[in-house]
Amino acid sequence: MKKKKWKRLLGFGAVSVALSALVACGGSESTGGSPTAEAEGDTPAPSGAVVDLSISSFMPGPHPQHTDLFEPFIEQVEEITEGRVTGTMYPANALGESNAQYDLVVNGVADMSMALHGYTPGRFPLTGVTELPFMGGNAVESTEIFWNLHEQFPEIAEEHEGTKVAWLFKNDPAQLLTVDKPIQSPEDLNGLRIRTPSPAANGILEAYGAIPVSMPMGDVYEAMQRGVVDGALAPASVITNFQLADVTGYITKGDFYTSSLFVVINPNTWSQIAEEDQVAIEELMGEAMALKAGEIYDEDGEGGWNAAREGGIEIYEISDEELDAWKAPLEHLNEEWVEEMEAQGLPGQAIFDEAIRLRDQGE
Repeated sequence: MKKKKWKRLLGFGAVSVALSALVACGGSESTGGSPTAEAEGDTPAPSGAVVDLSISSFMPGPHPQHTDLFEPFIEQVEEITEGRVTGTMYPANALGESNAQYDLVVNGVADMSMALHGYTPGRFPLTGVTELPFMGGNAVESTEIFWNLHEQFPEIAEEHEGTKVAWLFKNDPAQLLTVDKPIQSPEDLNGLRIRTPSPAANGILEAYGAIPVSMPMGDVYEAMQRGVVDGALAPASVITNFQLADVTGYITKGDFYTSSLFVVINPNTWSQIAEEDQVAIEELMGEAMALKAGEIYDEDGEGGWNAAREGGIEIYEISDEELDAWKAPLEHLNEEWVEEMEAQGLPGQAIFDEAIRLRDQGE
């Protein structure tokens, strides 16, 4: 039955979904109370209470993170709780814009949400270490680094205050997608307007002389089509998930960095779930789900590369001999990040050193 609800939601327009979602949230057992309360401090609901999780996402309905991760997750949750906990997806920013996804959960508008940390600049400074240049070669490797840092440094977990972390993960590496100009050297980017999703990506583009233009992925197609931007710094997975093959003429493959994403839960909602169901759901979340999300992104990235080749997009892959020329302009970003964190009284150096150790250990 829930699977049919999922498919029905995917077929609605954003306005219709939003209206339905507001009604659902208003009468849901999964909202109410203080959304900023720590889940560990609340008393779980008595056995038998039913909670329907409203799950918000900025991604389009048929995105693999929905169809291959969240849909099976919802089905598993319903099964192990014998229907006491259910879930309904609200994709494509139906409940709020991309940069509002985190606050939707903090404020109790949604029970769970998924989005990029970079969509809310300044809120997750330490998390930004995983978005420094060349910090992981693919989504799985980068996710392993990220999850290890989250487990080792409570300061990273504390950045997610007001929510309960379900899982944290990384996408496939960002590449340079351009409309009508091939990029074969850093100098080729000088003066170009390039879409960026986060402050970390801004630094990379500025170091190459490009002009960063911040915007969520859902706006990139039209921006490239209309000439608002000359290209985008984005992973290969967007080629299929956001139909960018239609507006992309060239791709420079450099695996420049990976974006970080969160899936978080409203603590008040979590407290309404019976204790035995909380235990069962916890076993589905965490590192295992994070790595699964990374695997899906890596597979999705391969699909994007295949679509690019089939679509006749010209791909330029940076060689090992050329890589130093691309890395050199970015070297200052690591030092500046550490200095900025330390100036705020945060353990930037310790976290950066551990991130590098984990990265090099995996190579």
